[in-house]
Amino acid sequence: MSELKSETSRANGAKSHGPKTAEGREKSSHNSFKHGFTAKKTIVLECENKEQFQEVLDYYTVTYQHGSEVEEDLVSEMVACRWRMQRLRVIETALIDSEMDRELPEGETPEDPGYQLAFAFRRLVDESRAISLASRYESRLHRIHERSHRTLRELQQTRNQPAAETVSAVPVEPAAPPPTAAKPDEKSRNERG
Repeated sequence: MSELKSETSRANGAKSHGPKTAEGREKSSHNSFKHGFTAKKTIVLECENKEQFQEVLDYYTVTYQHGSEVEEDLVSEMVACRWRMQRLRVIETALIDSEMDRELPEGETPEDPGYQLAFAFRRLVDESRAISLASRYESRLHRIHERSHRTLRELQQTRNQPAAETVSAVPVEPAAPPPTAAKPDEKSRNERG
């Protein structure tokens, strides 16, 4: 009996393509706040705008229309990565701005903003690991985002394929044709050739 339930559940799940109406998408977009990892405040810092995070989450939810919990987790992973990459861009800007506000060393007094920017950047690179660390974090988050996106798309393509195409994941070798007796005309032609 449980096997029949599982088959029925899988068949019904394959028909689902996510919420269709604006109301349904809105309701679905709040699911992660009720039970997901974002409900634990692991993404949005106190100094960040929760409404902006919700906008990013809503955008990804509508764009990728997850059809299963696994797909929803991948969408959440992508949102978390995107949010953290935006945070790192703010950090990088603040680091450079704060270095530009520092006094230049004695004897260095150019007013050229390009020079001040270059000097601030050089100090951050030479005296601090902050810029290189932020860059490494951003690269790592970008790779995670892209991997999650690729996996999500593969799952969605598999879900959207007709059942006949997804029955066997292993390619099946065609069976050898059954041996047939040669017709007399063919046999004599083969023997002459």
